[in-house]
Amino acid sequence: MNLLIDGTELNFVKASRSHIDGKECIHVAVEGTSAFLVESDNPSAVVETSVRNLAIFFDGIKRGEFDHLVTGALEPAV
Repeated sequence: MNLLIDGTELNFVKASRSHIDGKECIHVAVEGTSAFLVESDNPSAVVETSVRNLAIFFDGIKRGEFDHLVTGALEPAV
């Protein structure tokens, strides 16, 4: 997905595990020291942070620090 952010076209990437048709995804792009996140279903809402903060967040994810917030979220809907 390409989006124009502050006059710069950015190429956003999504996780391979995201929904196949591009819905239910968070896309991430980096430009310089800034990182941008958007959701597939609302690409006009852009979250901006630093690459460093994003890396720290990703490290926390890898360490399982947020697992308790999403327990059961990947289970099939009943």
